[in-house]
Order: sequence, then C-alpha cells, then structure tokens
Amino acid sequence: MKRCAILRMAALAAALSTAPSCLAQAGLSAEAVLARLDSNESYRSISYSGRMEITIGGETRYKTMDSVALGADKAFSEFTNPEDRGTRYLKLGRELWIYFPKEQDTVKISGHLLQEGMMGSDVSYQDALESQDFLAKYSPSLKARAEVDGRDCYVIDLTAKVPTAVYDRRTLWIDAERFVNLREEMYARSGRLLKLSTTLEVARLGGRWYPSKIQFESRLRANTKTVFSMTRIELDAPVDSKRFTMAALTK
Repeated sequence: MKRCAILRMAALAAALSTAPSCLAQAGLSAEAVLARLDSNESYRSISYSGRMEITIGGETRYKTMDSVALGADKAFSEFTNPEDRGTRYLKLGRELWIYFPKEQDTVKISGHLLQEGMMGSDVSYQDALESQDFLAKYSPSLKARAEVDGRDCYVIDLTAKVPTAVYDRRTLWIDAERFVNLREEMYARSGRLLKLSTTLEVARLGGRWYPSKIQFESRLRANTKTVFSMTRIELDAPVDSKRFTMAALTK
C-alpha cells in the first residue's frame, strides 16, 4: 500500500511540474481573462499586407491591401488589387474617410453607412472603426470552459456598458493558453445573432500569439462569408504619423 501511495504522489508531482501554467490559470476571473486578451492583441503600431476573400452565393472576389495603424485611433489602408487599386481608407478616432482615385473623390462614412460591409464584405465599417479594448466597453462574465478545435477555452459573455460599443452583447471563446479569441458571436439588443467570427490561423509574433486569419459570417445575409488574412505582420515598429492625414489620403 505504501508503494502505491508513493507512486501516486510521484505521478501528481510530475503533473504539477509539467503543467504549471494550466493550474495557475484555472482560477482566472472573467476580467483577468479579458485583460490578457486585450493585452495580447493590443499594439503601439502594426503594419501588414491583407487579403479579403469575399464569397457571396457561389462567387468569390479577392481584395488585397497594405495597411498600417498607430494605436487604436489611427489607421490607413490602400487597396492593391487591380479593380480597386489606389482606393484608400483613413481612420481617425471614430471618423472614417474613403478616397476613390478614379473619381478623385473623398467620402466620409457616417450614420447608417457605418453598418454597411466594407468592399461588400461581412466586415462592417463599424467593425473596422472599433478598437479591441473590450474591458473598457463591456462587462464580462465567465460562462463555461469548452473546446474549440481541440483547444481549451474560456467562454466569456460580454454585455455593453458604454453607448459606443458596436454590439450589445458578445460571446467569446478565448484560448486558455495563448489568450487568442478563437470564436465569437455578436448579438443585437433584441438577442438576435448578427455575426459570427472564427479564427482560422494564429501567428507567433515575438512573445505573443496573434490571429492572422479570421472568417466572418453575417447572419443578416444568406450564403456569404469573408475570410480576412494578414501576412508580413510587424508589431510596434516606428510609424510616420504623416501617413494618417488627409494629405496622404488624397495624394
């Protein structure tokens, strides 16, 4: 009996030594999990090449762009695919402008137009304007633990606490090890499911994991989906602030 007890204690000690992070994270609160997610996906600056695959019915269109952002309030994108080449987006805080090179015209996106899909995609202009500082805008509650594609996740319900939140309620499946949002459901105040996102690929960038390929599906349109992917991602590199001006938008 003593030998069996010793073996059991040895096995327990081995488990404790090989999985300390899992045990340490077992008691995390919803606020702590959300803070880790916010920290993991925040940046001083980001630059990347992006690609959107927009599927409507049986037809898929492809859009490519080069983008740069400074914090959560400044972003600049220029489309590089042939039919949209030179079309540029400028985000400053809660304001968004689009420059169309063929017409040499600049349009400010506001009001109900913010709910429209960017370039006909399932990603709205509101989505593009929103920063990922969830804790500042939502009250979280821990709903459960569940698996997504074999990954252990915290399931967190978010309820909007400020009027600027794009969605009234959200449910997130957050990877318990990498603190990446692997799945998300976005709801209206009525309780209607508006949109679903699924992280398809995650990239290792320095000391963090970052979602590099995400699929969006609108529940307001039938037979549509948008896959957004990023390559050549660079975080926290110096960025020229002159990129985020009306002069740069219309040059």
